[in-house]
Amino acid sequence: MEYQLAAALGLAFFIYSVSFRRLARAELTGPMYFVIVGAALAWAFSDAMKVDQPLSALLPLVELTLAVFLFTDAAKTRINVLKSQFKYPLVLLFVALPITFFATFALGYLLVPHMHIIALALLAIILTPTDAALSKGLLESQSVPEKIRESINVESGLNDGMCVPIFLFLFLSWQHGEFQGAATMLTFLIEEIGVALIVGVSVTYVALKLTQLSATRHYFEKSSSPFLVLSVAVSVFTLAQLLGGSGFVAAFVGGLVFDKFYRADDDEKLIEDSEHIADFFAYLIWCLFGAYAFIQLQTIDLNIYKVLFAFLAATLVRVVPVMLSLVPFNKLSLKEKFTLAWFGPRGLASIVFTLMVLESTENGLAELATLTILMSVFIHGITTRPIANSYKNRN
Repeated sequence: MEYQLAAALGLAFFIYSVSFRRLARAELTGPMYFVIVGAALAWAFSDAMKVDQPLSALLPLVELTLAVFLFTDAAKTRINVLKSQFKYPLVLLFVALPITFFATFALGYLLVPHMHIIALALLAIILTPTDAALSKGLLESQSVPEKIRESINVESGLNDGMCVPIFLFLFLSWQHGEFQGAATMLTFLIEEIGVALIVGVSVTYVALKLTQLSATRHYFEKSSSPFLVLSVAVSVFTLAQLLGGSGFVAAFVGGLVFDKFYRADDDEKLIEDSEHIADFFAYLIWCLFGAYAFIQLQTIDLNIYKVLFAFLAATLVRVVPVMLSLVPFNKLSLKEKFTLAWFGPRGLASIVFTLMVLESTENGLAELATLTILMSVFIHGITTRPIANSYKNRN
């Protein structure tokens, strides 16, 4: 049965590879395609697939994949440019993002008041980070103004890393049954965040120095460059985890250090090559999510409040805070503001956070997170090309 499942999965990847453009024209993004594939495999191999078995077994792979994306997203952010030019991402990150978190929490409190207050906060932070990969068609469209594409890309690259410490603290609070006090918070910051900062900075910096030394002595071969970024990201993540820190925070910080100190002429290609490898595992995770969602939807106690929460959390809860935060910026048209507000799809980080808390929290949290991510995948996936084309028509 396992080989039959693997063969079907391999065939799905082959079909995607040879029909990529055709699928894009049909408004079927990569995440949408592989969520459908995962659901189809769960239906076809229902006897072999259980909700809890594959998730716990594959969690290390899922976490490593997110760590690689945290590292590569941060590594191509160009912080120096961000500080001097990109005011819109800063507003999205430091104004709209906190409002989105509290708005999601308030929405959950109104529609699902029976949930524990900490579970609601945990759900809110799970659904706060965005994933630009779900709106790749918009980011690759030259018709869309560059400032819009860059803002969405930079925000997505940084907001998941910013949400990780909050997620970890809320998860710790949930495990203890109450919000933790100042002493616990300080201990958490020292152990989890402090270790992560030290590992992320030191390991990445040493790796960059060794890479530069290797390049000057002609040991470095560009054909092996895709493995360079991957190996540093994996090393940073695993070492931080081994030392009791947060591997996700370490990967995010390591990526920022990489962005700061490694500025070779072809570094963007180096990072992109690594991302192509990571994309394969990301699509595997989307398959896993599709299978999990299919199985869970058969057992979920679905009602209008849960559906309404998922729809609003995937759309208006993001749109309204962003639109409000962009009010002072008169140089942006209403359409450009809406584009920035609309494209905040929930993706890989939200999936990983959900899987991490799956066995430790009440079922309602995982159900609502799953519904919201699922709705976001299709809503944002379907609307990507029409919105991108609307700029082309205007031009």
